[in-house]
Order: sequence, then C-alpha cells, then structure tokens
Amino acid sequence: MARSLKCSSLFAQLAQPYGGAKAVNGFVYGNLPGLQLCSGDRVVWYTFGLGTETDIHGIYFQGNTFQKQGTTRDTLKLFPHTTATVTMNARRAGVYEVNCRVTDHYMAGMRQQYSVAECPGRNHTHTLAHTRPSAVVQFFISAEEVEWDYSPSRSWELEKHQATLDNSPGNIFVGKGERQIGSRYKKAVYREYTDATFRTQRKRQADQKHLGIMGPIIRAEVGEQILITFRNHASRPYSIYAHGIETSDTRIPVEPGFMTEFRWDVPEGSGPGLSDPNCISYIYYSPVDFIKDLFSGLLGPLVVCRKGTLSGLGAGGRGGDRRRTDAQREFALLFLVFDENQSWYLEDNIRTYLDTNPYNFTSDDSFTESNMMHGINGQLYGNLKGLVMTRGELVDWYLVGMGNEKDIHTVHFHAETFTYKTDHIHRADVFDLFPGTFQTIEMVAGNPGTWLLHCHVSDHIHAGMETTFTIRANSSQG
Repeated sequence: MARSLKCSSLFAQLAQPYGGAKAVNGFVYGNLPGLQLCSGDRVVWYTFGLGTETDIHGIYFQGNTFQKQGTTRDTLKLFPHTTATVTMNARRAGVYEVNCRVTDHYMAGMRQQYSVAECPGRNHTHTLAHTRPSAVVQFFISAEEVEWDYSPSRSWELEKHQATLDNSPGNIFVGKGERQIGSRYKKAVYREYTDATFRTQRKRQADQKHLGIMGPIIRAEVGEQILITFRNHASRPYSIYAHGIETSDTRIPVEPGFMTEFRWDVPEGSGPGLSDPNCISYIYYSPVDFIKDLFSGLLGPLVVCRKGTLSGLGAGGRGGDRRRTDAQREFALLFLVFDENQSWYLEDNIRTYLDTNPYNFTSDDSFTESNMMHGINGQLYGNLKGLVMTRGELVDWYLVGMGNEKDIHTVHFHAETFTYKTDHIHRADVFDLFPGTFQTIEMVAGNPGTWLLHCHVSDHIHAGMETTFTIRANSSQG
C-alpha cells in the first residue's frame, strides 16, 4: 500500500514588545490541536516565520527526522518573513514535541505536541526496535560537577583590547570583582569512562582536547544501537537524551548517585541524506530541565554516519576510540553564550566566588551581563586549544548552535574555505548557526599557519567568542 501524504502548516510568531504570545498558530504550551499522524505517513510540513528581530527560530521535531534539499535533519531555522518546507516519514508511534529550541521561546510556551499512531490498514514504518542492530556501541558516561575556567589566560583579551588588567573591556566578563564572579564557575559536564565501574576516566587524546566543556563525541553508523551506561555523580537529578535518533525514555531523571542504561537506536532515517556528507551531527544533552541543564554545562556532540564510514569497535563494543576512516581530522564546535544566570549553580557560585550569602545578594544589570559567557566549547578569548591539522588533510567540522535570542552566530574561518551540502555543494568561509541547528562542513586544509576562527557578530567578538586553528606544513611539525 502506498504511503498517504499529509500536509501540516506551522506558523511561528514570537512575542511583540507589549505582551504578544510566543505562539505556534496562535497557541502556546501544547494547546494547538490537530497534529495527528499515522506511522508510515509521508508528511509535508509548511513552516512560516514572521515578526521582529527577535523572531529567530530553531524548530525541532522530536522523535522523527525530516528531509530538506537532500539532507537529513530534525531542526530547521526560520527568520522573519521566511518559509521552509520539509518532508517527514513518520516512523515511530508516540506523542512528541515540536518546539522552538531558542531557550527564551521554549520557556515562554513555543511548544506543541504532535502524535503518531499505528493506524489500521496503513503500511507502518519499521524501526530498529523490530530488527536486530548490526552492532551495539557502548559508552560509559557520567554527569559530574567541576570548576570550569572560561578564560584561564587573559593574554589574548589584553592584546586584543590593547588594555591592562585594570582597564580591559573584557573585565565585565572574566574579571573578578566585588560583584563579579570572574571566569571560574561551578558547572556540570559529561565525561567518558573506560567501563561500568566508573573508576577510570578516559583520557582525552590530543585530537579531543578541543572539546572543552562538551562531553565526548558519540559516533555510530546507521543500523547500530548505542548503549549508554549513565552514572549521575552530580548533586542533582540529570539524564542524557539525544536529537535525531530513537532513544529510550531518558526524560526520567536519574537521581544523584544512581546509574542506569539507555539504548538508542540509529535507524536509516537518522542517517545522512542523499546530499549529506558521510557523517552528520546532532547533540545529546540532559532533558530534565532543558534550559537550566543546558546552561549548567551538560551537552555533547552525536555523529551519525553511513555504513562503513567508522573504524571497528573496541573490546566489548566500546565506541570511545572509534574514528572516521574517510577523513583525517574531525572537530566539534559549540557556539553558545552560556547564561550563568540560568545555571543550577548560580547560588553556589555567588557563595563560593563572591563569599556572599546568595539569599542576601541583589542582582543588577551589570551582574547579569557579567555572567554571559560568549564561548566556543566553553572557552573565551583564544583559550580553546587543540584545533591542529596538516596541509592536505580532509577535515570535518561539526558545528553546533544552541542558546537564546542572542545566539545567532556567523562562524568564520580565516584563510580557508569549506564546503557544505544541500541539493548542491556550496563553498563559503562563513556559516550561520541558529539555536538548535547543526551542520557538518568539510575543509581540505590548505594554507599553513595559525588562523583566526570566531563568530563574526561584533558583540560576540568583543566578548571573546574567538580562537585559532593551526595548519602545519607537514606532519613532522609540532
């Protein structure tokens, strides 16, 4: 039986200055009716964006992916007065959210539900839940609390601003004062271990040090199953959940001190589309409180590849040392203004770094601004290290955008160009990221030297969203 075609329209309208609703088709917080699908349906979604300069939307379809211009995604970007049409093969029965990943919009109700039912007489789409996975890839991941330093060195900042420690414009973000926390904050992070005892943390190799605050790269091929043994070593409930693939119910909080297993299936529909590169990127994060968990630090890259792209699994199916066989380097970059005012640990940070009772502390605009950390992988002012490659190498970059209305990023590589793919191959040196959107770009390293890499939004440059990457003339260098 041929699949049925169903059409749905989503109209995103953000609040206007005097109290308008952050709505989808005029409804907020799950009140939009009529989004019912059948498993096996081919669904066309028509999305529209209107509004003001704050109407930047990353529209996320939980539970299913869609096709757009030959690519596979689960989030699309909308700018005011733009449209996007995508096609989805509804593959798994359940009730899912369609929401805006911009944290301010998500919090204010730009969240709806759509349901997928196994309708009688329909040709249901089968998933890996009904078939044997080609391999089981194991990861041992812990959520744990650390002291994170956004700017351990201030030399870049002082040289950039031609300033001293006393008069640098960067002081508002990384300088410590009577009412400024400084560059060090208590955070929660994902870290990888060697086995289920969680005694030995897996040491990050030279090509992984650039991950910074992010968790490990979780890689899998289409048809495989990812087995996550998750331990919560933090002081509050967290979990782990992924975009783009089929996850077990990881929205249930894991209490501090507890350990559990989650199984994630990687069906064909989660893999690269016809025009995509061999591997596409998603993210994993803690969904217990999406916004506060995110700004507390819990986020990592998930990479899904075509069959035959990754090296073999380690002993017991461990995926931590697995690598691409078709590219010489891979780097993941998260562009995010970490809003420490929305972290679970704000009170702890006031108590620890300001030596003040947080219940007696009164915030103001200056304090709020000082807690906005404009980072690449959680590092400011050139402190992100490890982006090193050799001339002639094929390098894949996994670009990740998250955050709120300020998180519109234009990722610029000096001295190099890259390609990205839709229905055609495009060459550029700047790529734009919206919150909740991800992109794999491909670069052949060409010009030896150390080059600037930053977000080209002027406020973000000023606030430290910059680092460098290095291309060696040959592998014997460095």
